[in-house]
Amino acid sequence: MPSFQFCLYEVSVRQFQKKDTRRPVAEFNSRRHDLFNSLQDFMNDKLGAKGVSLQKTEHYIRLQKIEDSSRVLWSTVESGKFGNTGIVVATDTGDNEFTIRATHAPAYPLRQCFIVPRSGESAIWATEVIGQSTAITSLWTPFSDWFREEYDSDRLVVDKEPLQSTNAWNEFIDESELQEISFLVHVRDSDGAVGVRTQEYKAKSGRGMHLAKDWIRRALSRELPPSAVFSVAGIPDPDEVHLNIERDGKSRTIVVGRVFPRFMYQIETPDGLRPDDATFRREVLSEAGASLDLMGVSRGDWQA
Repeated sequence: MPSFQFCLYEVSVRQFQKKDTRRPVAEFNSRRHDLFNSLQDFMNDKLGAKGVSLQKTEHYIRLQKIEDSSRVLWSTVESGKFGNTGIVVATDTGDNEFTIRATHAPAYPLRQCFIVPRSGESAIWATEVIGQSTAITSLWTPFSDWFREEYDSDRLVVDKEPLQSTNAWNEFIDESELQEISFLVHVRDSDGAVGVRTQEYKAKSGRGMHLAKDWIRRALSRELPPSAVFSVAGIPDPDEVHLNIERDGKSRTIVVGRVFPRFMYQIETPDGLRPDDATFRREVLSEAGASLDLMGVSRGDWQA
């Protein structure tokens, strides 16, 4: 079964080529334009029902649905990659159902949330990650390109940074225990028939025990080789390292790799199925709301 997680980003507006010129997100230019409205315009007018293809990265994305609640924008996008040929197989019979061409993008629905407070210089973007499926690149790249073009006369651009690149979240990591660590290696078949396979090497703590705490920081610094964890030799350098950490009974997943951010939130479900909308929204608002509190943003600035 795939894992169900989400990650958080801090989104801001700044002057082009000037890192220290962040603008109020709800009134970022002289015409008092609002990032909340800009996001809705992009979703409806740029993505819409046709979607957008990113030729350079071979990502595809389109809007499935969107709704707003006060200063919170909820949407579901369908995202996938094209460029690889293949087949869709009916796993109950083994029959070939459909041929995937290089122009086809197997797309998956992924939920998104943008919170744009009425005050301050930061918005929060929560993006769902299911197994290896994510809309991080496919959604952010066309939005940032669209925004730069839309506000070219103002010389404005949008930035995103992992929300957990702060002292508060680093403190959380330092106070956590390591429950599980996985090294993931992506292997491409030599004949290209199957594509990329993932090999996983996992170490898990026993009941009432924890793995070595210093492995967390070493992994985040990319200074933890598999040989420090496993007695088996010959494990290749990983493409990703997943660390399951826990503090006060709540688990988080830190990911170190080329694609994913370093900090994700696991959503546990009793039946192992994808969380419903109510559960996803509750978990996102809990974590994002706590983060906005740490940033000094009043609840009245983003809640009804």
